[in-house]
Amino acid sequence: MIDTRFSTAMQIVISVAVNDEAGLRTTSQSLADGLDTNASFVRKLLTPLSDAGILSTSAGGKGGIKLARPRNEILLSQIYAAVTGDRKLWATRHEIPHEGLVGENIGDLSEYLCDRAEQAVVEMLGSVTIEDSVAELRRLDHEKHGVSGNGHHQSDRRHAAE
Repeated sequence: MIDTRFSTAMQIVISVAVNDEAGLRTTSQSLADGLDTNASFVRKLLTPLSDAGILSTSAGGKGGIKLARPRNEILLSQIYAAVTGDRKLWATRHEIPHEGLVGENIGDLSEYLCDRAEQAVVEMLGSVTIEDSVAELRRLDHEKHGVSGNGHHQSDRRHAAE
């Protein structure tokens, strides 16, 4: 099963950033609606994101979810670390018979490759901020939808969770 925690958490944080910029209140329910999931799943991801100092949450009618620090200071690698923890990109099989060249060494090779892949992913994500991500989303949206007749970008009027 493919793990979607990082991509979901990234969408949550970017949605909060776009909503903050637009002056819109973000709730776990509004995020859940945009993710086509339930609010309890969103709240499970909010905990490690809050613990990592990426998001802040407040309860009540005027509460909601906000960025805990400026979006140009939040790296995608921080989101990745917050929601994946010690989990590896893939699992290594150590329960196979340890005979011959392959059987005796495949687990170690797999761990070595996984560690290198994980390091490359974290390094790449460490070079991208939420601010960069919002700018790239706007660029992609502009390619898809263009500019409306009044000169305003069509996505400027859309809620981030849509």
